[in-house]
Amino acid sequence: MAATMAQALNTALRDALEADERVVVFGEDVGRLGGVFRVTDGLADTFGDRRCFDTPVAEAGIAGLAVGMAMAGFRPVVEMQFDAFAYPAFEQIASHVAKFRNRTRGTLALPMVVRIPYGGGIGGVEHHSDSSEAYYAHTAGLKVVTPATVGDAYSLLREAIEDPDPVVFLEPKRHYWTKEDIQLPLTTGPFGTAAVRRPGTDATLVAYGPSVAVALAAAREAAAEGLDVEVLDLRTLVPLDDHALTASVRRTGRCLVVHESQGFAGVGAEIAARVQERCFDALRGPVLRVTGLDIPYPPPLLEDAHLPGVGRVLAGLRRLLPDGGQGGRRPTPVSLTEAEPAPRDRTFLLPDLGEGLAEAEVLEWTVAVGDSVTHDQPVVEVETAKSVVALPTPFAGTVTALHCRAGEIVEVGAPLLSVAEAAPEGDSGAVLTGYGTGGARRATRNGVATAQNTAQSQPQSQQPQNEPQNRPVHNGPGAAPADRQPGLRLPLDAVAEKFVRTHRDTPAVTIWADADATALLAARDTLGTGLLPLLARAALTGLAAFPALNARVDDARSEIVRLPQVHLGFAAQTDEGLVVPVVRDADRLPLDDLATELRRLTGLARQGALPVEHRTGGTFTLNNYGVLGVDGATPLLNHPQTAMLSIGRLVERPWAVDGRVEVRKIVHLSLTFDHRVCDGGTAAGFLRHVIDGITAP
Repeated sequence: MAATMAQALNTALRDALEADERVVVFGEDVGRLGGVFRVTDGLADTFGDRRCFDTPVAEAGIAGLAVGMAMAGFRPVVEMQFDAFAYPAFEQIASHVAKFRNRTRGTLALPMVVRIPYGGGIGGVEHHSDSSEAYYAHTAGLKVVTPATVGDAYSLLREAIEDPDPVVFLEPKRHYWTKEDIQLPLTTGPFGTAAVRRPGTDATLVAYGPSVAVALAAAREAAAEGLDVEVLDLRTLVPLDDHALTASVRRTGRCLVVHESQGFAGVGAEIAARVQERCFDALRGPVLRVTGLDIPYPPPLLEDAHLPGVGRVLAGLRRLLPDGGQGGRRPTPVSLTEAEPAPRDRTFLLPDLGEGLAEAEVLEWTVAVGDSVTHDQPVVEVETAKSVVALPTPFAGTVTALHCRAGEIVEVGAPLLSVAEAAPEGDSGAVLTGYGTGGARRATRNGVATAQNTAQSQPQSQQPQNEPQNRPVHNGPGAAPADRQPGLRLPLDAVAEKFVRTHRDTPAVTIWADADATALLAARDTLGTGLLPLLARAALTGLAAFPALNARVDDARSEIVRLPQVHLGFAAQTDEGLVVPVVRDADRLPLDDLATELRRLTGLARQGALPVEHRTGGTFTLNNYGVLGVDGATPLLNHPQTAMLSIGRLVERPWAVDGRVEVRKIVHLSLTFDHRVCDGGTAAGFLRHVIDGITAP
């Protein structure tokens, strides 16, 4: 069966409560709400509010209560909700929880578990994304545990609850929603045993908690470069498995430590010191670390730069293996024809799509093994909880392998396809949310390179008259390089005049609101359709209730023309830029037919085969900013249309629900409308109608 880490933790708590009546679970919002991450969901209903209950917002009091209950014979399991929220309780944990066995000379054990969701990667703000493991690992008397897999989440939490000593149980919150095919209950290795997640011979990557997935992704990418990297998951920081650590580094001769917390005085420093002390004679390079930066946790837009990612880990591995990992192995034969270097396989991994999304479903491949692909060519369409996205390949060459099938759910960092590159041509210019390969985009129909070629091929009579003709090109000392010569002129796009007219002639106003998308996501899963058809249906029902927005203005006669049908335009991203296909008579289509037509037109647009009747004639546009990773904007209307509904990205935010605060998926909606066709009350009524269609589809 497939289970998420959150479900495994919930099952471990449920099994522990059933097995031992001394076990109690408490903390902020763990009872009625089921925890902000739903780890305690349903426990209060099953076991009653004497076994699973809410506490006041007072972390020091929660820890103090747990101490007293443990002294009285209970086995409390407390939740601190977020990593940095535990700091007010640190005095209790360091001064009392960690000291009781020593203080009483072993006569009084303190069996309690402090559960702490920790680490970044979910777009949380300060106090919601700290990696605080070093504080607890440095505090003698505590056991410190952090699972990286669904199986370990269950097994280690059960062991923590049964342990006679206090355990700080650090849960990598970015992996609460990762899934594994697993059968619960199960028992993995006990405390103090590390696990080799991937064997290798060239170097050892040491990681724990949320960094294990990053290390595995980096090891897979390194394998495409000829490096054989071993990944060691520590599982427990206290006690630490010195034997497994030493044995792994002695096998490989090199060690790189990865963790999210800042490097200075972090757990990685202790690991590096132990490796140096125990493996000095076996090391073939320095022990290196890839860690978070030595700064307070940054705002969400900067967390990708702060957290150690695959690129930074690969750079560390290359420092350890300057010869590319060949070592004493036989070198790859070199082609005798220097102009045709031997191909090399590059593997494209599922990129980080932002907002803490950990997985995506593969919908459709647009290439097959043996096909030739170019930089930035869309190769696969995937669907996340946010949107459907076409992913472009950062490599050019021949497809040698597809690593997953349509319908398969893959995790961020998992391999998608491999490409045999004949020769490096520079990096791609593709950029998605949290993913980019840098460099300049190659020539496209509307790209600069194409425009340059066009300008250079014009006869002199068509060149701008104020530009000197037959200008000599100087490449001597002090001359500007050819690519910096001034005077390149590019023709305006054909729609530029349309933008100017819209901005000049239309008194557009934008209003906006946020909406809880929980029910929308549930409807998507229940109905088996994407988010776009559901959003389109909400817009169409809104237009039925407020037809004033489905109109155009006849300037010549100073009249508003209300249109009898809705031809719905929607934004579709293609490799040639943004295209707006039009669904004819969208208001007459049932949901399934609407979803089919949206998918069909999107495919035709990406193939460059969109029929003329579906390129023009739209009466209302649905614009999705979410796929670009932004919340919203104030767009220009698509003249002669008089309204446009825009949808931003889905983000997790605190939200008031029935008098309590929950973390919910929230979407930003905005309506831009021509103020001549209706007043603000009508526009607000339409937007509220759409929101009602989202919150209760």
